[in-house]
Formats: sequence, C-alpha cells, structure tokens
Amino acid sequence: MQERRSIEILCPACKKGCLPPTLVFAGKVKCADCDASFETKNGVIDLLPTFSPRRSRAQALMEWEPIIRIYESRWWRRSSLFAVFTGIPFDREYEVIAQVAKLEGDEVMLDLACGPGIYSRPFAQKLSRGYIVGLDLSEPMLDYASSRARDQGLDNLLFIHGNAQELPFPDNEFDVVNCCGAIHLFPDLPRALSEIRRVLKPGGCFTTAAFRNWLPGESSKKFSKWYFQRVGIYHFRPDELEALLKQAGLNNVECHHAKRYWLIMSAVKPM
Repeated sequence: MQERRSIEILCPACKKGCLPPTLVFAGKVKCADCDASFETKNGVIDLLPTFSPRRSRAQALMEWEPIIRIYESRWWRRSSLFAVFTGIPFDREYEVIAQVAKLEGDEVMLDLACGPGIYSRPFAQKLSRGYIVGLDLSEPMLDYASSRARDQGLDNLLFIHGNAQELPFPDNEFDVVNCCGAIHLFPDLPRALSEIRRVLKPGGCFTTAAFRNWLPGESSKKFSKWYFQRVGIYHFRPDELEALLKQAGLNNVECHHAKRYWLIMSAVKPM
C-alpha cells in the first residue's frame, strides 16, 4: 500500500522548526526546535493567537454566522442566482479547477482562504493518497469547515488559522495551490502571490477564481478601486490579473472562464 504524503508546517515563532501536521482536535502542538506551542480547537491549529487585522466589510461578512451556514448551500455558492451572476455553476467550476490542476490522487495541496471548505473537502476525497491543507483568516469559517470534514471522516485534511501574506510553510512545499473566491479580498495581493509562488514546487500549479471587471477602459480601474476602498472586494480584468500573476514570477497563465462577473485562471511556477 502506498504511503500517504504529508506536509511541513513552519513554526511562526522561530520560523525554523516544524510543527507536527497531525489532526489534533483539542490540545496543543509544539515546535520541535523552540518548544513554542500553539492551541488546536476542533481540529484547527491556531497560528495567529494574537493577530487582529483590520477587516474590510466583505471580510467581516465572512465571519457572520448566518453567512457561514448558507455559504456552500443552494442559497449562495450553489444557488442558481450565483450561477447566473458568475456564468458558471459551482459544480462545473470545481470540475474546471480539478482538471486544470491535473490531479492524480497523490498531490500535496494548499487550499488558500478555504472558507467553509467548499473546495477543501472535495479535494480531500479526490486525493486519496495526497494531503490537503485549508488555511483561512476567519476562525468561524475554519470551525465550520473542520466540523464538516470530521463528519465526513476525512483524515487527509488539516485546517490552519493563518495569514495568506505570510504562509507558514517551507519553500517548494505544495504541488498545487488553490485560492477560489478570495483573492479579490486580499489587501496586498502582490505579497500573497509572492508567498504562493514561494510555497509552490517548481512546475506546481496555482488555480484561482475571482470577481471579474467587465467595464471598458479607464472606468474599469476607477470602479475597481472605488469598490475595493468601500466594500473590500476588487474586480479584475483578465489582462490585469494575468499581469499580476506574471509579476509574481508565475508563467503559463491561462484564462479558463471570463463571463459576466467571474474569472477562473491558472498559472505555473517555472521549473
């Protein structure tokens, strides 16, 4: 029987030692080097115990209990209304991402800004010999995601309370990094993309889905900046997001969906 793959988690305190990537549902995990410890609750490792970032309106909404409960239901992400808005049903979006990532079943994957695990849990089921890490800034989202994963009996999926701007992983750790429905919320996307490139293995794939800006000319940039300042959601033109991915050092950028208000794109870390 082929051994299941795993990951390394860097200690945020000393940034050298590693934490055990075990599914601990309550208690603490300790750094092998500096002996710093981090609490786990309901299967979520908290690597940001004192981190209190300023959140936009959109980010704050992602911590509201009613939103968390309906996020992956037919009232929101799987709703026919959202499919009309994005031009693609969620199940089809997942299929596109899985095909683009060329998943074979043994990959080590990071689902960045995983939310309630709407992608993480299907990935964990698909990658029977692989390992999935779901990382998010929202503790309520992670608590929901971990509970659902436990109900489904998934033992190759770990959730981390962490920051996309400073990923707690060594260089070249993941075969695939996925970030769907979130990069339009990041306050410093170039920094996050730099981190994504760092933790991807050479030849590794980055997949993403985000809000699309369909307005023409200069009005598109003005609208995106205005909306981001007031709500916290940025809308990308395909060429704009492609440029950001290339500036981060990723190549082979492809656009797989650009209809209505939604983009699905991918890129690869050079060998």
